[in-house]
Amino acid sequence: MKILVTGGAGYIGSVTVERLQKEGYDVIVLDNLLYGHRNSVTCPLIVEDLTNRKKPFLVLKDYRFDAVIHFAAYALAGESMVKPYKYFYNNIQGGLNLLEFMKEMSIPYIIHSSSCAVYGTPRRLPVEESEAKIPESIYGESKLMFESILSWYARLYNIKFINLIFL
Repeated sequence: MKILVTGGAGYIGSVTVERLQKEGYDVIVLDNLLYGHRNSVTCPLIVEDLTNRKKPFLVLKDYRFDAVIHFAAYALAGESMVKPYKYFYNNIQGGLNLLEFMKEMSIPYIIHSSSCAVYGTPRRLPVEESEAKIPESIYGESKLMFESILSWYARLYNIKFINLIFL
């Protein structure tokens, strides 16, 4: 099984890639290396940015992926409140470009690394998945918006998804 891991040069992405390889999966990483580290990647690495609608996907179209794990996102809640455009553009446009690529290439599965920031300040602990989602930052809002976009792509194009949230 061949898996594309976006943001696979970041901490969580690179640990996931290592684990996937130990389990026998064939992995390709796409990362812009803005926050990731080349030396963290133990498989083929494509250095491109998801917000570029064409270039990364021209390179990736030669692969036949079975699934995508999507870690690529800006993730600093405080910074997102000062630079909202940066977060909305990267976290939404990059994700949309990825979904369009998945649709065009008939890639049926995506695991999206969302965030506990979609819940805002917890009303009680531990936080349960059924808790109301009331983000308090642009970062959290961008993750919640992408969750909604995934739901629509699932309905329209039968792309099956899971939102990973570390609580």
